[in-house]
Amino acid sequence: MTDKFAKLNEQSHIALRDWAKETVKQDLSKVKRTDILVSAGWTSTMFISPKSSGSTATEASWDFAKNAINSGFPKAAQDLISVSAKVAGDKTVNGQPRAYWMRQANAVLGDIKNQIARREQIEADIASGKQGADAKTRTAEDITYEALLDCVARIQKAESFKVDDVADFCQAINNLANQIDRS
Repeated sequence: MTDKFAKLNEQSHIALRDWAKETVKQDLSKVKRTDILVSAGWTSTMFISPKSSGSTATEASWDFAKNAINSGFPKAAQDLISVSAKVAGDKTVNGQPRAYWMRQANAVLGDIKNQIARREQIEADIASGKQGADAKTRTAEDITYEALLDCVARIQKAESFKVDDVADFCQAINNLANQIDRS
């Protein structure tokens, strides 16, 4: 057996440094954007499809959110989303096909929902008398709920996932997650 060693070179140093820098920058940006949405009255349940149980989204707010998210994608990706799969054919944007770009709005909505839900849970804990580190403790129910939603997001981002109907499968996982009592 041959041992493998990581190269401890300048390129590795730069990649690790930039990874950390971008991760912290993204985390701080998510906190800022979460603050903006919460102060505008958005709740985590508004980031669940209005066709799903537990949703407080209206068709208008759901469409508004999806359209706003799609407007953040490259113009070529927006153009690809706007055509049928048949017209799009095998065209890609940044190496990703139409199917990838079609799923991204739901993945972003799920991420926003999770960010706001964490904030709501912490605020509820504080309101119930928990303080400091205790207010940030995540229950097994919360962790499982988030893991199931992350599972759905991962499936939706995949180029292909071997099940009969991906949408039905993801909906079944969402339904399972919504059965968890997180109160």
